[in-house]
Amino acid sequence: MRQRTPAPDSVPSEETTVASPKITGTDRHLHLRPRRSCDNGDLPLAYAATIAASGAEIVKELAGSESKTTAVSVALVDHERLLWAEAFGSIDRAHGAAPTTETLFCIASCSKVIAAVAAMILVDRGMVELDAPLVRYVTDFRMADDEPWRDITVRMLLNHSSGLPGIHFPNVLTVVPFHGYAAQVRDMLATERLKHAPGEMAVYGNDGFMLVECLVTAVTGQPYTEFVEQEILKPLGMNHSRFALEPFAPGSFAPGLDEAGRPEPQEYTNIYSSGLFSTPSDLGNLAMMFLNGGRRGGRRILSAAAVAEMGRDQTVNLAFNPVTDHHVHFGLGWDGILQGGLAAAGVTGWHKAGDADHYHSYFIVAPDERLAVVVMVTNSMGIGSIATPLAERVLLHALAERGRIARLPVPPEPATLPAIPAGDGEPAAFTGIYAGSYGLYRLDVGADRTLTLSSFVNDRWHPAPEGLRLRQDGRFVADSCPERAYRGFVAAGRRYLAVRAPFGMGHYDMELPVGHELLPGQPLSARWQARVGRRWLTANEPCSAFLALGRQPPLICLGEVQGLEGYLAVSLRSAGLDLAQVVDPRDSDHVARMCLKIPIDNGWGLSDLVIEAREGEEWILWCGTRYRPLETVPAPESGRGTVTIGPEGLGEWFRCPAASALTLAGACSWYLYNAEFDLKDWGMGEKTIVGSVDDGSYLLLYGAPGTTVTLTLQP
Repeated sequence: MRQRTPAPDSVPSEETTVASPKITGTDRHLHLRPRRSCDNGDLPLAYAATIAASGAEIVKELAGSESKTTAVSVALVDHERLLWAEAFGSIDRAHGAAPTTETLFCIASCSKVIAAVAAMILVDRGMVELDAPLVRYVTDFRMADDEPWRDITVRMLLNHSSGLPGIHFPNVLTVVPFHGYAAQVRDMLATERLKHAPGEMAVYGNDGFMLVECLVTAVTGQPYTEFVEQEILKPLGMNHSRFALEPFAPGSFAPGLDEAGRPEPQEYTNIYSSGLFSTPSDLGNLAMMFLNGGRRGGRRILSAAAVAEMGRDQTVNLAFNPVTDHHVHFGLGWDGILQGGLAAAGVTGWHKAGDADHYHSYFIVAPDERLAVVVMVTNSMGIGSIATPLAERVLLHALAERGRIARLPVPPEPATLPAIPAGDGEPAAFTGIYAGSYGLYRLDVGADRTLTLSSFVNDRWHPAPEGLRLRQDGRFVADSCPERAYRGFVAAGRRYLAVRAPFGMGHYDMELPVGHELLPGQPLSARWQARVGRRWLTANEPCSAFLALGRQPPLICLGEVQGLEGYLAVSLRSAGLDLAQVVDPRDSDHVARMCLKIPIDNGWGLSDLVIEAREGEEWILWCGTRYRPLETVPAPESGRGTVTIGPEGLGEWFRCPAASALTLAGACSWYLYNAEFDLKDWGMGEKTIVGSVDDGSYLLLYGAPGTTVTLTLQP
């Protein structure tokens, strides 16, 4: 099925239909622009081959038996007009509802480009200096007293070099709107440390852009969302785009789908600098502004100098930047100013990715070619999608069709360089335990002088891959996995591990540091040793979408790592992955400090772990989330009882006996888990659960401070 939609801009045209492949099991909603002449000569602006091939690729992905993708929306634009917009897939399989080109997707961190535009508008107007300290404008910003937070500049917020921790989880993604996230995180930062000196290196994170919201409000007196709508969205004709400040009309947005294909509840991304809902066509209007040096139509949004500064490599003068063979050379707001798939074909591309639960988006602007592409996707995975390779494919196909490049790039056949004899010291020089923000890795050398890489999951080391052999280029590669190459290097007195692997469409590689070595130290103190193996339950995330939609269990665990004495691993499951982050407890019995120094991405989301004493119990504060000890969770009163929510509004946990019915009244939200902490049910307000409360189930109740919740358990 095809359905043309009204043009998102006012350029009159005759619409042109391009043949597409037969569609099975998916719907397509299409809008095209005709062939036109342009400043670059008589070019094939209809891009018929690009549209047909890209559409076929999307249909193939959606029809795949193992595909997790449920909806895709795409737009291709040049500097003047929308060339192609089309939507595919489903937003409600149970009722046969398909997305259109006006269906909203959360663009997640692609919103950071818009936040950078907002900041640069203020720079253009002389209201903000890019290299001035943030505290000149946000005068109530502060961190721990002994930290150099006063040195953070506006530029550092926009290029990820501020040294801020990265993420604070409470209320970042919820099932009801939460309007105070920026203020909440600003208050949390007041007692926290930086993870590196401001401007020393660049590590991706959300906290800096959250402070851009505070900056805009402090300087203009307007809420960030209002400023963006007034100064960016409306002038650019981004008429569908909006922040999730209230519920959207059903069918107007692409939700996640459950296993039966039914829409899940709307999710609210409350860090607005990373949470805009938009369409590819709307974001295409933003791209046109960049392609025209800050102007679209008769309206100038940014100066040409501001656009150029956003697209300049902000990492070249950083003190610590040891790995550069990748495409994450941050601009201002941009993930990089040399998109890898385009750079491999000799084309410059600014790019930004966005991921929030089941939403994934990718945005490429090719300034010299005056083309841009936007892809938005929903899937049932917490990470990973076809957005990046699909966006590359669309733009590279268009460049090939135009004649700018010879052909669409294809991945090379996997091949390894010949192995070379390894001396006794060469493999051994890289053995050890390496830690990154997402996990721990161990390299061991075998009798045959090959290396084995193991990952630390669920308190055990799991080997994969094995048989890593030294190659002619100094990297270690396994014959069974020739596309992944590992090397060690020393920087700033630390040994690092880097991996090179194909990315995007697979026709280019990128190398990123995955961790640095940690050496075992003195044994844990008696107090920390007593905490090893214990589990804690979240207590300050009343409306978390991660919890409500079963994306992750509500608990973390502290453990030791075999071979890494003296450190602790904070273990949790999130987005379908088992993660472990190392903290260093050697200086205090109450604070285990973040201790990693890794640029780009694998130093993301670090946090000190703080032990809090509460009514004779030891609670944990980590990444903004408070956790209470599992072993002291009480049983509820039999029959009918009441619970009064404390003055901080923290959640109340109970371990329930078997019951034929459970009735709740007065809770603002609640969650019911089985003994293994699989989510069985959740809700807002009153609820009766019949025949589904097993012995050993766990119940979590939330309410406003002082609220009385009535709980009735029937045997």
